[in-house]
Amino acid sequence: MKKILYSAIVATIFTFVLSGCGSTPSTPVQTEPEPVPPVEAPAEEPVQEPKEEEPEEILEEEPEVVEELAEEPEVEVEEQEYQRSTTNVTVTKQTFVEDKTRILQIIEDLAIYMKNGDFKGWTSYLAPESYAYWTKKPNLTKAAQRLPKKGLRLNTIEDYFKFVFIPARRGRTVDEIRYDTETEVNVVQVDDDKDIVYYSFKKISGKWKLVLPQNPS
Repeated sequence: MKKILYSAIVATIFTFVLSGCGSTPSTPVQTEPEPVPPVEAPAEEPVQEPKEEEPEEILEEEPEVVEELAEEPEVEVEEQEYQRSTTNVTVTKQTFVEDKTRILQIIEDLAIYMKNGDFKGWTSYLAPESYAYWTKKPNLTKAAQRLPKKGLRLNTIEDYFKFVFIPARRGRTVDEIRYDTETEVNVVQVDDDKDIVYYSFKKISGKWKLVLPQNPS
């Protein structure tokens, strides 16, 4: 009896399991998406290799050759002038510079006196012996005979100043001095290798005085 009851229960359970498997819920139908057309990649443009440009021909300019004259250093130039100026005497460099500076200053003053016809100013620099010589009538007469302008008379030393001294030195530029002795100096214009004397000075009582040339013997 128990064996029959056990068989009925097993059959019932088996029937229930089979009925559960047959009633599986329906699976929803999925709609497939419409196929998307593939996007075509833009065609790659062929890469053009850069053309090799021929190097531009560069014309090199030849450097301009300028001949430069070598300038002598100022110190060397002064030293050369000092040697030329003191050939006959022994004078220190300092004395040379002081004498030249003072004499050139006097010449600048004389240039003003000549321009203005200042006879009195001119005689203030005149050496006493020169003043005495050119106040003598025979010396003035002899000088007049040597003038380019014939018939011109020199009656006084002021005439000598106007008609002899000024014309001989107007527009002249003097460059250097030359010592004859320690107290006698010529002021010259250097022309090539020649020295042209336009002024002579003599130191009297510590002051440089203008010495005028005398008539040739």
